[in-house]
Amino acid sequence: MDGEAKPVTVEILGRAFLLQGSLSPEALQAVARQGDGQLRELQRLLPTNTLADLAILVALNLAYECLETKEEYQKLQADIEQRSQQLIIRLETYGSHVPPGP
Repeated sequence: MDGEAKPVTVEILGRAFLLQGSLSPEALQAVARQGDGQLRELQRLLPTNTLADLAILVALNLAYECLETKEEYQKLQADIEQRSQQLIIRLETYGSHVPPGP
């Protein structure tokens, strides 16, 4: 890989967009497919809403998912920290009860 971002054409609701970023072309395509899928689902459920309204709903949904993921990550991080501290205490306790070696 040469390190340069390569542009990729994606299709969202039948419109072509040229994207370029730090993600691989495959990842950009996957992101576009997810956005396209969410927009199409909302169009099916809310056929009278404007495209702008649907786009805002998708953005809010993605922001909510991001917030949820961040909260889950923080909980896991706190759990790992707590378990690590418990293991350190156990190891220190065990180490103080071991007789000195030969």
